[in-house]
Amino acid sequence: MLHALYINKLHIILTVLLIFSTAAYGVESTTKEQIHSEAIADAQRDAQLVVNKTIWQLTGCVGNIFGMGAALIYEPRLPANRLMGKSPEYVEYYANEFRRETKGLQLYHATTGCVSSSIGIFLWFILG
Repeated sequence: MLHALYINKLHIILTVLLIFSTAAYGVESTTKEQIHSEAIADAQRDAQLVVNKTIWQLTGCVGNIFGMGAALIYEPRLPANRLMGKSPEYVEYYANEFRRETKGLQLYHATTGCVSSSIGIFLWFILG
């Protein structure tokens, strides 16, 4: 009888541990997804604030294709104050998205400047 009682307690303890480990794993995966989406949203918002639309349009307007190349090469610094106290996963997701978003915005604005100056020069030759 004592042996059967010991086996039942062992099964109960193992079942409880299995339930807790499964619950902890589910919470961890949800947390990683939340960290990922939060880091991406923060990086996109910060990239919008860091990229100066006017400067990149002027760079594209004056530099034409070279201005667009500069937009692809230049990488603004990561805002260190936004990364202090964050987890390594957050920093990785944030840094990758920040670089991707800033380069995309810089290239977009430099391209609009390049196209507008090209249209202006073309019209000047036609009308002038």
